[in-house]
Amino acid sequence: MAARPLEIGEAGGCVAAAVTAHRQRHGWDQRYLAELVTAQGRPMSTSVLGKVEAGARRVDVDDLVALAAALEVSPAALLPGAEHRDEDEDPFAQVSDPGSVRASVVQDVAALGDLEALDATAPTLAAVAVRLAQEIDAPASLGNSLHALAKELRAVLAELRSLAPEELPDDDDLGDLASPG
Repeated sequence: MAARPLEIGEAGGCVAAAVTAHRQRHGWDQRYLAELVTAQGRPMSTSVLGKVEAGARRVDVDDLVALAAALEVSPAALLPGAEHRDEDEDPFAQVSDPGSVRASVVQDVAALGDLEALDATAPTLAAVAVRLAQEIDAPASLGNSLHALAKELRAVLAELRSLAPEELPDDDDLGDLASPG
């Protein structure tokens, strides 16, 4: 007698819906997300991803972590109850701890001004920088090493700064009065 496959429960349905919602929020098709998951070291075909999103395939922990990394969210953001977590708030909102790395990164990103005017990839790079800064503030949450997180954050910020003009535009309407004298 063949074993009957386990049905996907409520949590599995929530993961399926969350993966679909985050993928669509990025504007990606299933093929592109499957490629990103595969790049995370967890090979996944478009048809397998389609089954995950349809709730027809179970997601194990390794799949969940790879999907979350590809979607640029924490694994918890794909689980039930994520809609009530702070993670869904504006990632660029100021934080109450002014000494945090995230607070500093948010201030630096704000100083760049209109990111979309700089480059189409700038808003995504900024979001990645804020997420990395948040992980640096609490590195044990995902088991990442502080050194690796800091190195990745420096690289993302360097790329983001390279998109900015040499001199930020003078938008204070004070003309020459604003220049150092």
